[in-house]
Amino acid sequence: MDYQKEITHLDKQLTFLNEVILAIAPDKIGFLELTSVIGPILKLNLDTGKSIKLLAENNHLRDLIILSRPFIESIINVGFICAKGDEAIIKSKKYAYQKGYRDLFRELKLNDFEIKNGLTSHKEFIDQHRPQNLVEALEEYTTKKGNEKTSWTDETAKQKVEEISKQYGVWVNGLLTFAFFNIYRDVSEIIHGSYYGVLIMTGMQNNDITAFKTSDEAAKFFTDHQFKLGTLILQQVSISIVAIIEILNQVFVKLPTVTAIKDKSYSTLIEYADNAFGKQTL
Repeated sequence: MDYQKEITHLDKQLTFLNEVILAIAPDKIGFLELTSVIGPILKLNLDTGKSIKLLAENNHLRDLIILSRPFIESIINVGFICAKGDEAIIKSKKYAYQKGYRDLFRELKLNDFEIKNGLTSHKEFIDQHRPQNLVEALEEYTTKKGNEKTSWTDETAKQKVEEISKQYGVWVNGLLTFAFFNIYRDVSEIIHGSYYGVLIMTGMQNNDITAFKTSDEAAKFFTDHQFKLGTLILQQVSISIVAIIEILNQVFVKLPTVTAIKDKSYSTLIEYADNAFGKQTL
């Protein structure tokens, strides 16, 4: 793998992602409940992808690696919503509805310091005027012990990938599973600033600092490792874009514009792989 080639490939796949977002926009195909949910997620994720590319171009390795986690998570969420259909669309909207209401009354107390939203003291009165669909949404996202559920669906990220794979086949399964495996767990450690995250980022879980004879030798090792990790992450972001475009092609099977974009995305991936790893002859 080559760092600069990964940036070039990512740039191309981001262009295709932008094209497919425009192809399924309401001004092209009309309003759909599905696209009313996944459209904004895709657009915001496109912006994240562009940020990853910008960070890569400026060698900001840690931050591009960090952004890959919300990027792949958004890809998985969109794929999962597409796979589950109306059930996931309704859950997404119910969760957002009740979450927005709860946020009106947020408060935080740490030791002797307390922060409250302005409406908190009026919650009892406001609760009396909640519409029934809001009451039902709040009940759905409240545990039996009365605590707020903090996730819109019960499935873990791994379970979402499994559902996506069942629906959209082995090609999508391979791409998403590979990206999920390489990004999700380790990048989470880097995001949360754990010491293990530092070891992952610097490569120190493979080499003890005392093994280096000079500071220059250590610096070269750490730099090389971080560029290798960044290169791998860029590759995973790109193939996850190929996966979501394939998913959208299967969802919008009657849209020739989406199929044409999928074909370009696929051909670009094959060309990239041939150049990166060499054509295999049998």
